Amino acid sequence: MGNIVLKKADIILRRGTAAISEGIEVITHSKFSHAALVVDPDKNLLIDVVLRDGVAHRNIKEFTGVSTVLRMENLTDQQAESIVTYAETQLGKPYDYEEMIDMFLRYVFHIPNNEEEKGRFICSTFVNAAYASVGIRLTKQNLPSPEDIFESPLLMKIADI
Repeated sequence: MGNIVLKKADIILRRGTAAISEGIEVITHSKFSHAALVVDPDKNLLIDVVLRDGVAHRNIKEFTGVSTVLRMENLTDQQAESIVTYAETQLGKPYDYEEMIDMFLRYVFHIPNNEEEKGRFICSTFVNAAYASVGIRLTKQNLPSPEDIFESPLLMKIADI
């Protein structure tokens, strides 16, 4: 991955290559369709949420060539560890199909849905909930899209990978 040094709790936003990803980008008016959280940079390990697996580990190599790395510069090591611990405790939780429908309604029909996280996730609500577990609100949305995360004033673009 070149000269980039990933850190725990970095956020990876991915641009879509599959039809569903491209659909998400069109609906949410975003160049990103997916969000993931770096949990072990030495092992290139992420945690994300996908339809077939729910919350699961993945290798960052699946994201190279189509992704952007975001970082909260003033995040302490203790906060990063707590975010990763929260993420690890969510492994195996299901994908939230209902939230995907709510996201569609929000963007296509402008029907707001700002309910609290329910313990089921889509990729961007998972990343948001991990940060919220240490008291950090990345966005004003409780149930954000990848674009909402990208636009967070708390995050800084580190690199495209």
